Amino acid sequence: MNNAPYSITDLRKAEHIQVLHPAFAAALDRLADFHQLWLDGAAPRNLLLVGDSGTGKSSVLRTFASRHPTRLTEEGQYLPIVYVRVPANPTVRGLAEAILIALGATLQMRGSAQEKTNQVVQLLKGCRTEMLFLDEFHHFVDSGRKTIEEVTEWLKILIDTVAIPTVLSGLPECELILRSNEQLRRRFAARVTLSPIGFKEAREKALFRDILHAWDTQINQGRTLWGLAEWERVRRMHYASNGLLGYVSKVILGALELMIRSGATAFDDQLLEQSFSRYVWSQGLDELNPFNPAFTFRRLNQAGEPFEPTRFTRKNTRSIATV
Repeated sequence: MNNAPYSITDLRKAEHIQVLHPAFAAALDRLADFHQLWLDGAAPRNLLLVGDSGTGKSSVLRTFASRHPTRLTEEGQYLPIVYVRVPANPTVRGLAEAILIALGATLQMRGSAQEKTNQVVQLLKGCRTEMLFLDEFHHFVDSGRKTIEEVTEWLKILIDTVAIPTVLSGLPECELILRSNEQLRRRFAARVTLSPIGFKEAREKALFRDILHAWDTQINQGRTLWGLAEWERVRRMHYASNGLLGYVSKVILGALELMIRSGATAFDDQLLEQSFSRYVWSQGLDELNPFNPAFTFRRLNQAGEPFEPTRFTRKNTRSIATV
């Protein structure tokens, strides 16, 4: 086995690891199904992809987009999938500009929302775009009722005009936006929900352990495994992430970064402990750090803690039992 110190190259590779667990793979399959149906001549089918922060929504969209890369052809630029992050404090004009940026357009400071919308339509058709992804759509929740009404009406007209499958993705708050426009809600009746991985049933524990083992083997090809799939570490990692794979990634990548900085070749729980307090919760020390021997083995979901539930996530916490 290779026992040389880890390098930035190892970290870059690890940052691109995608573990295709069943829910992640099912979401990709749903996107592929809608995409292929449209290519085969069916009417466009739209999708709402929702889930708590860290469940992997953006990763699903980016993974699917990476399988359909942009390329230059004799007919010009072919951009089959357009991935757009909705800006914070968005407006209709701001969203149109974000789409134009994703399409590679040079933005002009002048121009009305309608003029920019017309440019969006022209470029989507000119680039022969086959799917449009609007990620973090929940940003519109804080924009006020008037803006929500404007954007839902604008989006309804846009997707009818371009007639390609469109995916809205974001936190469960997205439901509030769709409730304001019955016609748009009907267009996004198809839903996929990504949830935290529970730790109550044996199958959930086995799945979470398999995910950690996959991380371990992909990072350490040709090296000694870290033992992330050892049951005690599996248990502690679930408390450290609350079953949210985005936080699993933060802890593991943070530990790898600490090893690179120190030149260490041996992996231990102190690395995980430091990574948790550095990249997940700065106040997660001693009995509040899942990788510390003094940890009290309770969910870190009280007020001010990293997994404090919101009004949208409380209903999802039942599957996460204290073990």
